[in-house]
Amino acid sequence: MKHLIVFTCAVLCSCKAGDNLTIGSQSPSDASRGDDDDIPSRDAPTDSPTTTANDLVLEYQFEDTGSVVTDSSPNHKNGMLTDTSAWTATGRVGRGLKLTGGVPATAYVTLPDGVLTGVDDFTITFWVNLAHVDAWARIYDFGNGLADPANRFMYFTPNGFVGPTNGVMASSYGGSATNEIALTSATQLPTGVWKHVAITGSGGNRTVYIDGYPAVSIANGPAVAPKEMEPMGAASWLGKSRFASDPGLDGTLDEFRIYKRVLSQEQIADLAWPKQDYSYWRFDEGSGAQAKDSSDRAIGTTVGAGVTWTTGKQGGALDFAGGAAAATGPTATLAQNPLATCTNELTVSAWVKLHELQNWARIFDFGTGTTRFIYLAPTDGAGMHFAMVAESGVFDLVTATPPLAADDSWHHVAATVATGGAVTLYVDGAVVGSGVSDKVKPSDFASMTDLWLGKSRFPDPYLHGAVDDLRIGCRALTADEIKNLSHP
Repeated sequence: MKHLIVFTCAVLCSCKAGDNLTIGSQSPSDASRGDDDDIPSRDAPTDSPTTTANDLVLEYQFEDTGSVVTDSSPNHKNGMLTDTSAWTATGRVGRGLKLTGGVPATAYVTLPDGVLTGVDDFTITFWVNLAHVDAWARIYDFGNGLADPANRFMYFTPNGFVGPTNGVMASSYGGSATNEIALTSATQLPTGVWKHVAITGSGGNRTVYIDGYPAVSIANGPAVAPKEMEPMGAASWLGKSRFASDPGLDGTLDEFRIYKRVLSQEQIADLAWPKQDYSYWRFDEGSGAQAKDSSDRAIGTTVGAGVTWTTGKQGGALDFAGGAAAATGPTATLAQNPLATCTNELTVSAWVKLHELQNWARIFDFGTGTTRFIYLAPTDGAGMHFAMVAESGVFDLVTATPPLAADDSWHHVAATVATGGAVTLYVDGAVVGSGVSDKVKPSDFASMTDLWLGKSRFPDPYLHGAVDDLRIGCRALTADEIKNLSHP
């Protein structure tokens, strides 16, 4: 099956170098993860790993009330806030910093010298809840404030230059158009919800993670290291751009951190802990009869006979051995209903690797008996089949042909239901089917007793394939959010 590449990487773009352009519970887990799982634990359960002081060079938790923004790292590089009314009690974890945009920006944080001294490899992470996606607004903009060719700066914007579409952009500029590494995506972050973002860099390599997943990356660009930004005092900010015509950030920030090394994907996923936003199964245990839900929902999942642990799209995965219809077969069973609190919206997404395409085999099948259920089958003999059946009615969405091939390759699959009943199926980030459910709603599935992965409630074959990175929540993710999760 053709794999769909959904991101555009603008390599060596000289954006913003001169004139301003106006053209985008798994709980962090067990001791078996190893000693390098050393990340802060404010936004994850108590069994999360602790921080390593030597790697964390800046940590703004935004729990202050005055003009000083306290650095909780061992470096004590406090920032200065221009407008103390920006403090809010509704951060991602405790308090946060609610900035209100504007041209020029009036509410922002100024960073001191020395934050990036000696930093080559790096990871920058933060939570952001955007009120509006303004072109060229900055999450951060660090630099020395000098003129070319001594000019150095690095920034992240939710809406920078990509071409025909504006999306997130992380750039490190080294004094000329030929000495800039610019990592871009054709996708934007949504508004009104908390999103976790991480940017990693080593030499000429960069990766942007969104919600703990590597959404876009670039390799072998110019090696512009963070240490080149120093001395950065008075020309480095959170929420403000160095270009006067750019707006300030319109949104809330929390948990801003800088590390002087590249964190692993697993560590970044720990920092992106979803709390109650959605249930998240990484399937990284590698052994045993239980798979953990990496969220505060902590829905236990039993791994049955015939389901084995294997290498996943990221980390580990569950592999289902398949088989003909029978009373028992390879199944993973959820202990609680992940849709129990859903009202008008839902999303189920996962990476799937099919070994065999069998009619009516299920990726998931949740319900109670044969009167109330929701499922996704890679094929019913005609096309991919998503169904919702309840006392209120029946909804079926079947694609023209099966869009998921049994090619032993990983493909991303998602189903969303939005307010108003709009149902969308995605494979590899592309829409493969859509419809409107005018009778059945996600709230119809608040009570269910049969919660299976790999098994049908009818005498159908068992799934012969692997599943990884399963996310189930009560919000319809945007098309861009699905694309971010489906990056190859």
